[in-house]
Amino acid sequence: MRKVYLLLSALLLPLCQLLAQGKAVIVGSIAAPLSDHIELITYPNPLLSEEVKTEVPLTGKTFRIEVPVQHAMVAELQHGEEVAQVYLEPGFELELKTSGKSFLKSLKYKGKGANENNCLAKYTLRFEEEEEYQALPDNVKLPEKGFIEFLDYRRADQLSNFEKYASKYELSPSFQSLLQAEIDFSYALDILNYHPMRQQMLQVLLSKPSADFYSYLFNLDLDNPDNLISPSFLSFLRSYTTSFARESGYTEKSPAYFKVRYDVAEQELQGQVKLVAQAQVLKQSIQQGHLKYTTQMLQNFKQKSTDQVANAYLEKLYSENSTLVAGGLAPDLKLTTLSGEDVSISDFRGNLIYVNFWRSDCGLCHVELPHLQRLTSKLGNHRVVFLNVAVGDNEEQWRQLVQKKELQGEQTLAKATPAEVATQFGLKEVPAYLLLDEEGRFISLKARRPSDHEAANDILQHLQVRQVSLK
Repeated sequence: MRKVYLLLSALLLPLCQLLAQGKAVIVGSIAAPLSDHIELITYPNPLLSEEVKTEVPLTGKTFRIEVPVQHAMVAELQHGEEVAQVYLEPGFELELKTSGKSFLKSLKYKGKGANENNCLAKYTLRFEEEEEYQALPDNVKLPEKGFIEFLDYRRADQLSNFEKYASKYELSPSFQSLLQAEIDFSYALDILNYHPMRQQMLQVLLSKPSADFYSYLFNLDLDNPDNLISPSFLSFLRSYTTSFARESGYTEKSPAYFKVRYDVAEQELQGQVKLVAQAQVLKQSIQQGHLKYTTQMLQNFKQKSTDQVANAYLEKLYSENSTLVAGGLAPDLKLTTLSGEDVSISDFRGNLIYVNFWRSDCGLCHVELPHLQRLTSKLGNHRVVFLNVAVGDNEEQWRQLVQKKELQGEQTLAKATPAEVATQFGLKEVPAYLLLDEEGRFISLKARRPSDHEAANDILQHLQVRQVSLK
């Protein structure tokens, strides 16, 4: 019997070790807890940057969290309003002790993975709480030379502390790569953001960087996939593509802004790092960008990516965000004119269309009417149609008001109910203003009000510049 037991033990031990390799466990105790639960937030797929939350209750002051972990990653422990990074590898079994009164300062680990996480806690605490480590609010005010000196001092101090800790405690190779990437790319991130941050803080014109200001970046291995575990590196990638677009004169209002960033990643990066950078841009473009370019990027990405989970996620996100977005085709709302003629939005294509959703009994609509009349007159000689759509209005009252005030532009009454119009165009209230291009596609779902001094210039800009860029 004893021989059978020993044989079973010998067989089960490797199996248990194998099962443990696919997960990480954290057990902990929190003195003076801030809430009755704790959350562990993980990011399993770097292509998606989507968080997965695991919430467990506190039993008194203790908790136990078990999560699947297939590769080294940085997660976040969240308790109340306190957040601390935690480093996980498959098979880690951590014992945590801390206090809700000083969550990060009192954080201590034991068990497998303790050396790495105690090191990370020290690094994070110094980075977050030492003013001399912060770019904002004071160091960014320094001139270029002074700012570089600040970054050099910080980096040297971080490397010194890291080397001292590594000489005393054994650290996994993956963790050492992580911390090195955090040090390298927190520096690089501040380099990229220095001039825009300084412009915002000091309210000065964006200055042109000196010739060698970005020289630090040339010595970095941007294509090393080991960097992808680093939160600072992922933030750097976003700023990296943004910086190129900004230097080329593009802003978030430019239709091709996200496409330019996507192309930067295509030209400047390689391998998995390129795919991650492009996935970052593509996700933003799906939610905020121009549909024409988003469609092109998604098709290109799917041709290169073998991650079917990521591809399916982006496809789903795209289908959910492909209507009420810049570049999306506006619904062909059915309308009635003052003369009783049936028309629709598509009848006005061929011109830029400034749409005014309003109602004759709306007070704010009446405030905007004189400004709208002046705007209509001012741009009367341009290829712009001012399409006024009364929503949910009393037809007779609407007709009398339009005729009495001799309102200019195309005056129409929506056939659809207010609820239907609100759903089709994402309206929350009236007045609401939209700008459509010559094909009837959205340029802006929140166009400037007629009373805005820049309304005319904004429309003219789209006529003279933006329409050319979309051809």
